[in-house]
Amino acid sequence: MAGKKGPEVLGVGWCRTGTSSLKVALDILGFGPCFHGRFIPYLPELRKQCYAYGVGKKNNFPVVELFDEYKAAVDIPAGLIPLLLDAYPAAKVILTVRDPETWYASVQDVIVRLHRWVLRPFFWTTQLGRQYTAIIGWGLDYMFKGDLSKDNCIRAFNAHTEEVRARVPEDRLLIWRPQDGWEPLVKFLGVPMPSTPFPPPQNEGSKEMLKQMLRFIKDHPLASMGMRVYDHSGPLDFKAI
Repeated sequence: MAGKKGPEVLGVGWCRTGTSSLKVALDILGFGPCFHGRFIPYLPELRKQCYAYGVGKKNNFPVVELFDEYKAAVDIPAGLIPLLLDAYPAAKVILTVRDPETWYASVQDVIVRLHRWVLRPFFWTTQLGRQYTAIIGWGLDYMFKGDLSKDNCIRAFNAHTEEVRARVPEDRLLIWRPQDGWEPLVKFLGVPMPSTPFPPPQNEGSKEMLKQMLRFIKDHPLASMGMRVYDHSGPLDFKAI
């Protein structure tokens, strides 16, 4: 895809399947800048468009305008995954997977808890909080259709895996877990084996995500209230947020 814009790699696994580990790995393998959903609060235009599309204020989403700058994209909001697959039909696709039982527990402990007990009650005082709360709510509704019971969540998770398998040709699809390490990634992507060890698991629990939000509000109070435009500069590095 030399000379072409847009992601060469799409990570289409849902949240809590090792998407942060995949993002760090792709950066090391040369597929940066790599988008990750954790950066949505720091990218105001993308956040605004996700919010408008997710809550039904817009009927279309400007995929190419917002994602052409990235060489890879992972932890994509679930409702945008089909749009990116349509927009970048030549991209290689990595589906991160996880044991459904442990995945469900992680979603409940991190995403649902953060949305229900922190963002929704307390973060509506800022524009950032309102938008981000609505985006997470949109993602949960898209994935689970309002039913957060264990049986329904696991059914939806497995259905997503089968939908990706059915949609993406085998030669463009890698099903991967972080514990699989470098070998399947480098073989699939056609890049050399790096000399560095595979990155350790990324610490991204509810406490860490909350700290990121509070740090943003503390460091950029006017931007968080919508009184000033903030746009992240520099690499999309987890250490920078």
